[in-house]
Amino acid sequence: MTQELMQRLGIQSPETAEKVEQFLLALEERNRLLTEKSAALEREKTLAEEALQNAKKIAAMEKAILEAGGKNTKAILALIDADEVTLNEKGELEGMDLEAVKAEAPYLFNEKEEKTKGTGFQAAYTKKKTTKENEIAQTFRKALRR
Repeated sequence: MTQELMQRLGIQSPETAEKVEQFLLALEERNRLLTEKSAALEREKTLAEEALQNAKKIAAMEKAILEAGGKNTKAILALIDADEVTLNEKGELEGMDLEAVKAEAPYLFNEKEEKTKGTGFQAAYTKKKTTKENEIAQTFRKALRR
């Protein structure tokens, strides 16, 4: 420590000056370590945010695949370039073309079958057995011991 600095700080003994100098060096070292740790934490935070965004994107992709009737989400995800798919602020997928994947591998999707609805009339199906048929059925059941 210079004599001029010692005078400005009001330090008169060389031992005190040496202790102040050691303190200042330790303070500089701690500041350097704090800056390094802060930078490392910022990098980890960035990596964690990227991992979270990627997990959200994959979950949204799997949801879209299941809604489209996909049987095996992992197999379908393997056919999609995930780097081209983005998740916007609203949580919607952009750049995911499931129709192309359906055309390429239709066996990975369930076919949507539309069921025709009847009128509710079931007279043809509820035809009652005649008395003779009932007697034969009862005899047959007795023979089988049921």
